[in-house]
Amino acid sequence: MQVHRCRFVDYVPQSINAIEFAPSTSAYPYAAVGRANGDIELWRTKGNLVHEKTIPGIVNGSLETLTWAHQTQLTQDDLEIFDTPKERADAKARLAESAPRLFSAGLNAVIIEWDLARLVPKTAVDSYGGAVWCMATNHAQTKLAVGTEDGHIRIFDITNGALVYKSCFNKVNSRILSVAWSQDDKTIVTGSADSCVRIWDAATRNVAARMTLPKEGRDSTLVWSVIVLKSGTIVSGDSRGRVSFWDPVMHVIEQEFRALGADVLCLTADEAGHTVFASGVDPKITQFKLLAGGSVADSAHHNGSNGVSGKKKLHMRYKKWQLAGFRRYHTHDVRAIAVSSHLENDLIISGGTDTQVAYCQAQPFPNENPHRQPCFPPLNSVISVASEAKLILQRQGNTLKLWALGKAEPVSRLLADQMESGQALQVYQRQRDLVRMELKTKTNLLCSTISPSGNLIAASDAEGPKLYSAIYADDSRSTVRVRRIGEFPPPGFVPDFSENHGAVQMCFTADETKLVIATVEGFVSIVDISGWRSKQFTTIRRHCGHRTTESEVETDAGSSDVPTHPGLARHQAAVAVETRTITSMAVSIDGDYVATSDSTGSIIVSQISGEQQVVVPQLGQGEKSEWPTALSFDERARLVIPTSLNHLYVFDVAENAFTEWSQRHSFVDIPHTYNQMSDCVGGIATNPEEPECVYAYSASHITRVDLTLPPGPKRAVLNVHKRKQIEHEIIAKVVEEKEEADRRSEKQARRKRRQSVGAQINGHAVMDVDKEVDDTPSIGEKADAINGDDCDDADADEPYKGKDWESTVIARLREAGINAESPHNFRMTQRYQNLMHASFIDKNTMVVIERPWIDVAATLPSAYHRHKYGA
Repeated sequence: MQVHRCRFVDYVPQSINAIEFAPSTSAYPYAAVGRANGDIELWRTKGNLVHEKTIPGIVNGSLETLTWAHQTQLTQDDLEIFDTPKERADAKARLAESAPRLFSAGLNAVIIEWDLARLVPKTAVDSYGGAVWCMATNHAQTKLAVGTEDGHIRIFDITNGALVYKSCFNKVNSRILSVAWSQDDKTIVTGSADSCVRIWDAATRNVAARMTLPKEGRDSTLVWSVIVLKSGTIVSGDSRGRVSFWDPVMHVIEQEFRALGADVLCLTADEAGHTVFASGVDPKITQFKLLAGGSVADSAHHNGSNGVSGKKKLHMRYKKWQLAGFRRYHTHDVRAIAVSSHLENDLIISGGTDTQVAYCQAQPFPNENPHRQPCFPPLNSVISVASEAKLILQRQGNTLKLWALGKAEPVSRLLADQMESGQALQVYQRQRDLVRMELKTKTNLLCSTISPSGNLIAASDAEGPKLYSAIYADDSRSTVRVRRIGEFPPPGFVPDFSENHGAVQMCFTADETKLVIATVEGFVSIVDISGWRSKQFTTIRRHCGHRTTESEVETDAGSSDVPTHPGLARHQAAVAVETRTITSMAVSIDGDYVATSDSTGSIIVSQISGEQQVVVPQLGQGEKSEWPTALSFDERARLVIPTSLNHLYVFDVAENAFTEWSQRHSFVDIPHTYNQMSDCVGGIATNPEEPECVYAYSASHITRVDLTLPPGPKRAVLNVHKRKQIEHEIIAKVVEEKEEADRRSEKQARRKRRQSVGAQINGHAVMDVDKEVDDTPSIGEKADAINGDDCDDADADEPYKGKDWESTVIARLREAGINAESPHNFRMTQRYQNLMHASFIDKNTMVVIERPWIDVAATLPSAYHRHKYGA
C-alpha cells in the first residue's frame, strides 16, 4: 500500500485563554474552551473528554474570559408572579431542566451570550468600559460581574434569560484583571493592576477593604487571578509568582507561597475549597492542600457553611495550607485551569499558549500523567480531500487553502514486494500550494468541503453556505482561479420561518450532482447542483429527522415550499433544542443515503432520492451512554460508527439492524488497548480494494479492522511494530535456548562416547582415543565445572528432551498478548502522530496528513526560560 505522508499543511492553532466547566446543577456535562481568536470549543466531560462542536468566533475577534450561568432558584419578582406552591415548584423544575448559558468577552468590549445549538450569538451588549479582562457569575446565577479596562466593575442582570446592564461600582485607577464572588454573594473580590486586592460591598458598591501586595522593583504588582473558597478564604495569584491566602475577616495574609518562577495567571479550587491549583507563565501546575488538625482536609465529604464535616470543625482553627506537589503538563504559559464541579468526573483541565488541552484526574494529582488532546479540532475535520484530483483543502478561521499532492515514481509489484514497510519512494514532483482564499465573512467558518474532481468548493459561516468553482489552467493544475457562484444557496434549502441559515456539515455526492447540507437548526437539505455551470440550483427535498420535539414535527409537517419529511416525535424534551447540533455527516459511496448524528446521540439515515428515514437504535448499554464521534459508509454501504467510549458499531441500512459482527463484538469484545485510548476515533477510511475492512483513525493511531473476523483477545498487542519487536525477541530467545540445549546434548553425547571407549580399555593397555572425541575441556565445560555441574548434565538436559520448540514460541507469544494461531485483527500503527486526516484516494493508496508538534512549536512565542544548574 502506498501512503502519501503529508506534513506540509500549515495549520496554526490558537492559544487557549479560558476554560470553564458548566455548573454542577446542569445536566449537561460540558467544558468550554475559549481560543484567542474567539472560537469556543465545547467538550463533553462524561467518560472520555470528547470534542463535540466549535462555536465560531467573530473574524478578528478576541476572547479573554468565559463564564457559565444556570439559574435554579426563583427571584423575588418570580415569587410575586407565581402564587401557589405548585406554580413555584413547576417554575423551579423548568429552570433546573433548562440548558446552561454561556457568556464570553474580550478586548473588543462586547459581552456575548451564545446559542449552544445554532452556534451564533444569542445576545450581545456593550461592556460600557472598554476591554473586558474578567467576568464571573454569582452563586445564585442571577448576576454577572464584569471587570473592564477603565477600572470599573459593572453588574449585569441575567435572570430569566436576560442580559441587561444594571449598575456600576466606584472606579479604581487601574484595570480590573480578576473578579470573584463570595459564597453568600454579598461581597465581590477583585484583583487589579495597582498591587491591590479589594473587597467590595455588593449592595453599596463601595470598597469594604483594600489589601496591598508588595512591589518587586518600581513596577506595580499585577493581581492576575483571585478566587474565594467555601470557607471565605481569599486566594490571589500575582505577577511575583506568589500565591497568597488572605484572612476574610482581618484582611491580612495568612500564608504566602512562591508557587511559580514567574506570573501566576490562573487559579482554581475544588468544590469543597480544600485543594487549590495555580499555574501561569512558569508552566507548572502547583497544588496546595488544606491541613486541618494536622491531617489533609477531606474534599469528598463536606457540609455546612465552611465546607467541612462536623468532626473537622473543631480542627479548622488550626488549619494550614501546604504546597502538596507540582507537575509540568505544558511547554508554554498556562493561561487557564479548571477543576470539574461534577464530582463523578473529578477532572482538572488546563491549557494555554501551547494550544493543547491537557487533563487528568484531580484526586491522584500530581502522580498521574496527563492526557493531551490534539491542537486542532479532532471532529468536524479542518481537512477535506478531493480523491480524483489529488487535492487537499484546508480550513482555518475565515481562510481556505488548496494544495496539490506530490507524485512518486511508479514501482513495480516485484519491487514493492521486496521493499520494507515505511520505505520512502522517489518523489519526482513535490506538493504545491495552489491558492489561498480569505473569505469575506463576519464569523469564522463552520465547515468546508471539496468535490472529488476538485471543481467545486463549498464553505459556510454562521450566515449561510457559499459555493465556489475552481478553474484550472491545464491538466497539471499548476494554477487555479476560484470564483464564487451566484444564486447559491437556492430558495427552500431552509424553510421560510428559519432565521439561521448557517451550515454545520456539507458533503458532495460521488457523482457531484448533489450537495447535502446540514444546517444549524437541524435540517438536512438535498440540493441539486448539476447545473452549477449555468448557476441553476434546486432544493430537491428537506429531511427533518433530528427535529423531534412535538412542536417541531408539527411545524415541519406544515411546510410545503419543497418536499419536506418531518421527523418522528421521540418524546424528546423541548429543552433538548437548546443544545442540539448536527455534529457528523456521511454520504454513501453510491449516493443513495446520507447519515447524520447530533449532540444528543441520535443517528438518522435518510434517503437522498426518497423520503425514507431510519433511526439507528441507541448506542451503549444501560447507564453507559455513548454518542458517535464520526460516521462513514464502507464499500458495502454499511454505516460504521465509532463512539466516545471507543467502541465500533456497524449498522446495515438495508436490513435496518446492526450487523452480526456488531451485535457480537461492538460492546464487549473490543481489545483493551484500542478501547482505552485517550483520544477518540475522529474518522473512518475505506479502501476500495478491501471491502470488508475499515481504517479507524485518531490523532495518535490508525487501526485496520476486518469486519469478517472476531476482534481477538482483549489483552492482545495491537501495534504491528510492537508485535514484530516482541515476536523477534521471543523467537530469538527460544532459538538461543534451543542452541544451548543442542550444545548440552552434544556434550552429553561426547561424554557417553568417552565412557564407552573407557569401558573397553584393559587396565594395563594404552590406546589412542578417537580423534573426533576432544577430551580437552571447553570454556563451557570449565564453567560447568566451576559451577559444580560437571557430571550431572543428563539431569539438566531432561527438560529439553523431546521439547516442542514451536509450541514453546506460541505459548510465550500468547503470554505476551500475541495469539499466533488466530488472525490478527485491529492491526494498529502509531507511526503517524498528530494525525489530522486519513483517507484513500485510490485503490491501496492512502493520504495521511500530520501536523508535527515540532512544527506547531516553531510558530509559538518564546517560552519561560528556567535556569538549569549543573547541566
